[in-house]
Amino acid sequence: MQASHSTYKIKVQDLKFGMYVSQLDRPWLETPYSIQGILIADMEDILELEQHCKYVYVDIARCESHIVRKYHLGKFNHVLSNETSETSLNALNNTTIPETTKKTREIRQTPRAVVEKTPFHGSQIYDDISTVEEELPVATQVQQIAHDAIKEITIDFERNQYLEVSGAQNTVYALRDSIVRNPDAMLLLVQLKSSGEALYDDAVKHSILLMAFGRHLGLPRNELSLLGLGGMLMDIGKLRLREKIAGNQNTPDTAGMNLSKEHVLLGEQMIKQSSNIPASVYEIVAQHHEREDGRGYPRGLSANQLNTYARMAAIVDNYLELLKSQANIPSNSASQVFNQLKALARYGLNATLVEQFTHCLGFFPVGSLVELNTGEVAVILSHSRSKRSLPAVMVILDANKQPYKMPETRDLRLMKPGPDGIPYTIERDLPSGAYGIDATSHYL
Repeated sequence: MQASHSTYKIKVQDLKFGMYVSQLDRPWLETPYSIQGILIADMEDILELEQHCKYVYVDIARCESHIVRKYHLGKFNHVLSNETSETSLNALNNTTIPETTKKTREIRQTPRAVVEKTPFHGSQIYDDISTVEEELPVATQVQQIAHDAIKEITIDFERNQYLEVSGAQNTVYALRDSIVRNPDAMLLLVQLKSSGEALYDDAVKHSILLMAFGRHLGLPRNELSLLGLGGMLMDIGKLRLREKIAGNQNTPDTAGMNLSKEHVLLGEQMIKQSSNIPASVYEIVAQHHEREDGRGYPRGLSANQLNTYARMAAIVDNYLELLKSQANIPSNSASQVFNQLKALARYGLNATLVEQFTHCLGFFPVGSLVELNTGEVAVILSHSRSKRSLPAVMVILDANKQPYKMPETRDLRLMKPGPDGIPYTIERDLPSGAYGIDATSHYL
């Protein structure tokens, strides 16, 4: 293909919905795409391209009309680098691939919104049977019950030095049933609700996120329950650790870190001393700090030595830690947390499961703030399972960033284009608290 004056080079991360990718930064045959040319329809298209390319070439003449109007010619340059050299594009087109490679390469169509199955997927299919609005009151009540159950476990253990989890198991079933009906209500509470008691909050959030992750992977209900109980108990060793830390207030930082790592072994001991706790739950507790590269603790296990549930738990644990660490950084948004999580996949987390977890929560998680292409500001309310880049939102601020008297709920997937013919899309995500918005006040 000859470069033209309408073709521009752009970083994959800067792509917008409606742009037409006519060339990649490598030959098409070195990628899974069988069709040469991609119209960016949703966030999944961008995430897929990020796996194969750093830059792509956008043909403005073949973009959707709202992109052409917004970025045509000079206006395009603030987003794109107009490196339209015929030499660079021709070099890509003229690169040859060995014939054997062409024959054996797996052929796949342009990426779809539906996430393709991995070896970690189960066969269970879940449909949402309630809306977020219908499920939220139930989810809120069940989450509080779960919080109280963890508190009761703590009190009982401190009194009897024995881990009694029958109440927690019953609570996990209630959490699971809500997540099966519609996970977005519970995920919304994970993002927005906190009691201020970190140990209890983390236990419930671990449980919810692991079960939502399992639902996304199509695991059966009994496995969701195991994930939920494992998530609730994965840091249970911190109950014993609190006494040690309290007695070592002047411990140097390095020694304190080593002491903190002991919570895994302490948790193992507590699980072993209790009855009727499944082996899979024990493995989550024992392995959630192990890593694919063997650099985790306490045993330095690696790759296939790791239980799948524990690999999932490691991702959930890191995600919550990233959320907590970013809470006091006003400029950080949900996408930055996901980017950091993906970076950790290079240092010990399972990359395939990290990608699936990103799909599970959506690039714009429920409860996060976003700016629409109209300039309006909204909170993510719920996701379409097949079109996560076009969620249902609650629009709070108008294009001038002034609050609406009555927030408006819109399902972007079903919205007709605006008066100018431009479809409604998300322009960017925003940090928590942007424009002084307290999302909890609109939900909880």
